[in-house]
Amino acid sequence: MMRAHYLFYSFTIALLFAACGGGDQPVTQELNVPALDSADIIRSERTRSIFYNIPSPMETAGLLKSAGAVYDRDILNDVKNVDNYTAASKQALNLGIYGADLSYASVYNNTQESMLYTSCAQKLAKKLDVTNAFNQAVVDRLEKNRNSRDSLLNIISETYWQVDAYLKENGRDNISALMVAGGWVEGLYIATQVAKQHNTPELRQRIAEQRIPLDDLVGLVKTYGPDDPAIASALKDLERLQALFANVVTPSGNSTITQEDGVALIGGTAPPASLSDEQLSAITEATFAIRSSYIN
Repeated sequence: MMRAHYLFYSFTIALLFAACGGGDQPVTQELNVPALDSADIIRSERTRSIFYNIPSPMETAGLLKSAGAVYDRDILNDVKNVDNYTAASKQALNLGIYGADLSYASVYNNTQESMLYTSCAQKLAKKLDVTNAFNQAVVDRLEKNRNSRDSLLNIISETYWQVDAYLKENGRDNISALMVAGGWVEGLYIATQVAKQHNTPELRQRIAEQRIPLDDLVGLVKTYGPDDPAIASALKDLERLQALFANVVTPSGNSTITQEDGVALIGGTAPPASLSDEQLSAITEATFAIRSSYIN
């Protein structure tokens, strides 16, 4: 998906939907990763590409509104699960998942649940010892801006970039990769669940376009050695989805983005992204199974 900005997790959810919401200024964050070797450079480039190809929260809100979808807390990871995650790999995956859920709740101006998901993210950040990047000051900012959706989403985006950078700076890149993977999977999960009730062409197109960041995500995870069982397991999951996306049509060539009734459309010489009913069904089923293994 060709876009001029990328927001972290809000990031992912921001999910896979599209449609522009107005006069927001692009928000960019510089990823502070020292270029120590070629692996660092590749990981940084892959991470940037993943986030670049994920729609923004305002696009999410626009498409959800046009599709007639309403807020559904039942598709999110239960906040009660947060204390069940004792392994660092599970904590990282679910920090990403709760980050996507937090964005989803914020998009719908559900401030009460936004605060609950903030608390979950803070707990996992503490367990992972990344409270320097996700500290009480961040929580206070979220609380202060709880009635401003745009501010909330910008703070969420900024915070997850800082967590990602902090992990990399402290030699914990594998934890960062799992967090990114968890958030992306949750974004795809929410999109496919919404599509069950609101199977609009725009939503299907955004799901199809996730082939692009998925390829980069697989490339990112592959930069880590096979000795980490959590990384190896995540790679297997992502490659399972990659196989299902293999024949999905995605834009190529010269593309342009236009607005039609508030919905961002990809045009130009590139064909629109699309996937068949069979492909959507298979992707939905596999994503459900993978995500279930992450949250349980």
